[in-house]
Amino acid sequence: MQIDRFELADIHHPVVLAKTIHTLLGELEKAVPITEVARELDIQEVRVDRFGGFEGMLLTDKARSTGCILANSSKGNRRARFTIAHELGHFLMERHQLSDGNGFKCMAQDIRESREGRMHLRQETQANQFAIELLAPAYLMTSLFKTDPDLRDAQRLRDHLDLSLEACVRRMVSSRDEPLAAVWSFKGQVRYFVKNDGFPFIAITRNGPLPKTTVAHHATANGRQGFTEMDETDPYVWTGRSHVELFEQTRVAPNGHAVTLLWAELPDEDDGSGLRELGMPGFR
Repeated sequence: MQIDRFELADIHHPVVLAKTIHTLLGELEKAVPITEVARELDIQEVRVDRFGGFEGMLLTDKARSTGCILANSSKGNRRARFTIAHELGHFLMERHQLSDGNGFKCMAQDIRESREGRMHLRQETQANQFAIELLAPAYLMTSLFKTDPDLRDAQRLRDHLDLSLEACVRRMVSSRDEPLAAVWSFKGQVRYFVKNDGFPFIAITRNGPLPKTTVAHHATANGRQGFTEMDETDPYVWTGRSHVELFEQTRVAPNGHAVTLLWAELPDEDDGSGLRELGMPGFR
């Protein structure tokens, strides 16, 4: 493997940067060897271990001449792979301002960040955009997608790309054309959600209960592990709208965690923008 970092100079958009790296790598048949890629791009050391107090850290200088990446493995090696890619994004996007004199220190929330607000939030969002585009390029995903959205596709992506299920669900939601959303919960309580642009407003709140009339509520209350089938559900309890045709599917994990996929079929005259100005609830 040989990647010339000079070829990446002056590329500041995270998605374009990741795609350019893939052009230099050529098409792969399996998971991206992220540690080897980082070393080719002047990261001298990648350490994956159980660290306390942070999810990932990049040690570098203002000139980005070289760097060292630390990735916390306490949530699994797949999560650590994403963290390595996230910190590599900070290293390569030279407009990112160091959080202290020695580099970047990223917490668990930063690894999920998707907002474009203050400089810190924007930098974390861009590092996440770079990481998922690098680790889950479109050409490695499309062959694993069924015709209709299905959480089992995310599980196949997890195994093929060596990424966490959470990252693969988020990637599936953002990359498919259908109006999709995903809701993560723990023991029946909502943790957070994501949605793509086509999906309407979601009328649930963080730390609130899953709506009792939903497949998600029944699946988590029964504690039956595995996947439910995609089934029609009451749109009002999820979106506050009754004229949307809505389907849901839930995967329940052994530890009480669950993820629910929501798929909306909107009337022809409604592309989901009718309530878009309301935005997403402030979960953080």
